[in-house]
Amino acid sequence: MTTQQLTDEAAVRALFDRSNQAWEAGDAVAYAAVFASDADYVTWFGQHLKGRAAIEASHVPLFEKYLRGTRMDGELTGLRFLTPDVAVAHGRGALVKGKRRRGRFNTKVNVYVAVRRDGEWEFAAFHNTKYGWLFNTLFAGKDSAPA
Repeated sequence: MTTQQLTDEAAVRALFDRSNQAWEAGDAVAYAAVFASDADYVTWFGQHLKGRAAIEASHVPLFEKYLRGTRMDGELTGLRFLTPDVAVAHGRGALVKGKRRRGRFNTKVNVYVAVRRDGEWEFAAFHNTKYGWLFNTLFAGKDSAPA
């Protein structure tokens, strides 16, 4: 792997970390800032938000009320560069509160598309879905998810 590839991978991972830090801080502006102004954002229940402004607006009430005090217990599980300026990242995680941790009943699977524009990385797309541990255990032959 070249130095540039290592630098780009670190930048995409740092973007993911920034989103987690903003979530934990309950900062909708900082959370939305990691997404492109024209980003596509699909929630775990299928809502499709279009653009940074919509992402920010939808997270304000979540951070102020419904998901106040939560944090993301997540990780990137894969990162692949499709071109030098486009990467797809897979992750898994859960929203937790206090000392709770991610487990098979609360894990979600995520897909991020990161793009480099004007020398900066940002997420152009995000999709979040529930992890079906039972289905994966029965049909994949093993539970490849959570922990």
